[in-house]
Amino acid sequence: MAQYKSRKEFLQDNPRATAFAALAEATRQQNEITDKAIPLKPGQLKDKEVIIVGSGVGGLTTAYELLAQKSGAKVTVLEAQNRTGGRCLSLRTGDVLTEDANSKLFDSEPGEPQVVRFKRPTGDAEPYLNAGPGRIPSSHKRLLHYLKKFSVEVEVYIMNSESNLVQKDKSFGGEAMVYRRLDHNTRGWLAHMVYEEADRLLRNPKLGINQDQIKNRVEELQSLMISFGELDADGKYAATAGTPGFEDGKTRAGYKELPGVAAGIVADVLSFDSLLESKFWESTRFYQPVDFLWQPTLFQPVGGMDQVQHAFAQQVAALGGDIHLNSPVKKIDWCEDTKKFKVYVSQVGTEDVIEYKADYCVCNLAMPFLKGILSESLMRKGKSGFEGRFKDALHAVYVAQFTPTKAPGYKPRKDKYVPHFLANTTKVGWQADRHLWQGSPINPATGSVEDSEVGVVPIFGGISWTDNDIQQIWYPSTAYQDKKGVLTGAYNFDKIAHKWGKMPIKKRLHHAREHAKKFNEKFGEGLDDGLAIAWQNMPYIKGGWAYWQAVGESEYATNQYNAISQGSGIYDENSDTYSIPCFFIVGDQISSLPGWQEGAIAAAIKVISRMAKPELEIAPLKRLPDTRLMVEGI
Repeated sequence: MAQYKSRKEFLQDNPRATAFAALAEATRQQNEITDKAIPLKPGQLKDKEVIIVGSGVGGLTTAYELLAQKSGAKVTVLEAQNRTGGRCLSLRTGDVLTEDANSKLFDSEPGEPQVVRFKRPTGDAEPYLNAGPGRIPSSHKRLLHYLKKFSVEVEVYIMNSESNLVQKDKSFGGEAMVYRRLDHNTRGWLAHMVYEEADRLLRNPKLGINQDQIKNRVEELQSLMISFGELDADGKYAATAGTPGFEDGKTRAGYKELPGVAAGIVADVLSFDSLLESKFWESTRFYQPVDFLWQPTLFQPVGGMDQVQHAFAQQVAALGGDIHLNSPVKKIDWCEDTKKFKVYVSQVGTEDVIEYKADYCVCNLAMPFLKGILSESLMRKGKSGFEGRFKDALHAVYVAQFTPTKAPGYKPRKDKYVPHFLANTTKVGWQADRHLWQGSPINPATGSVEDSEVGVVPIFGGISWTDNDIQQIWYPSTAYQDKKGVLTGAYNFDKIAHKWGKMPIKKRLHHAREHAKKFNEKFGEGLDDGLAIAWQNMPYIKGGWAYWQAVGESEYATNQYNAISQGSGIYDENSDTYSIPCFFIVGDQISSLPGWQEGAIAAAIKVISRMAKPELEIAPLKRLPDTRLMVEGI
């Protein structure tokens, strides 16, 4: 069970939680802060060397902008893995997925490898699973701009189909209910009640309606409710297929028998009492599709989300940048004589270490990894090394990851789970025949469908919801005519994901299949070639996104975030001052859009601005966004 069953519970415990952090106003007249992107001047970084640690979207964006803006810098990206992209991972047949044996950041051993074995019937598109990011909101203009610029084709991602299902063990006898039925029956009953009580409701002084306008407003509200809830002319809610030959049905909630030659048979109206008793909105994220980030239209790159990093990596290479794969950074130090960073990289399969030197270092690693990478001289107390506020903020992040119960303001949760800075999240992928959700073909001899599918509208894309551990099932949003399709068979967070991450792969897949059977036994049995990924176990990543609420109470955590977002200079003993900022952290972990690729891009743009005009600080956030609202969609 998730920590919070409903948004009501969440807001009661977190009254100050915000989905989007309010940015402080940028000072226009002074050069203290800026919230606008500032481009580098051509040649501004001539003969400078920039090392970028990590080739996630944030690191690749930084590399691309340094090169595209003709800064003159020599840009090298060091990537520990044998691929670019970080958490942006698409899996295809023949790929091998290997988690670490546990979620420890350091000294963990490889776990059991999984080979992707998706089948590709003749005529089908190449199957793939987006194991990381799976959708791009239309509000993420920076990412969409880059994809257009790089000629990456996108297609619509279906977040919600009214044909999707909602299943709860203790609601409606455990039967999976069609989304449209719950949605529109609820709207109908609410509209029915508002219609009847319109006069009384509008006389509430808090609404500020002039009393001499009450009669008009009542008529207008009642008219609205008829449209909103599909009421009849008398303001009553009653579904009907309508008069044969006339378009007068009340059918938003669906049918028991689909219309065709005849008018069809409308699904029975669920009583308002049964809807309330079911608590269909609790623990199911039923209304997530209407939250801002998930509202239509959403997109996905054609052929897999990894087209994002491939495009960036190609651009970096074309512009003269270097990306070195299989190059895990072991240590970052500072050379006082040369005034350069020394970055030590181990060579896979040997004990040898290669030393790189750089004037600027940009880290796209998850911040807790820096605890084992940054040298003592950079992090020592006092003036030496990084700026004091930067060091203090990094230490706060380390506490949130390694000893979170010691974070300022820590409050034990009722369920006794202790969240860390790097959030837990797991996914499961399956391949199956599409007829299991898109419906069986019509029998040419009888011209009809199977009896079990009479009244069932096929599912084309979208998400089905449950209060069980799998939380959600994503249906493919493309290639609808293919024989087979790849589904996301589980996507969970927090305590559930933590528990799943400790399970063997086979046990996770078994649980995912058993929970899928609750939607439909045949559907669950038909799921094949499963894959499971716990992001907290993935090497060099160890989490789904940054959970800043683990750092401490709101004001304290926000201050640490703002300190890190500025980057840091290095102390110079001779001048007793700090250099201009030359060490930066990027990624969605240091953005107001945690868990989203757009956030990683925004963080990179801010670093470019800081390099372009180091005397200007990044606009601080007044309050941090809560990733439970921004990513998990409570």
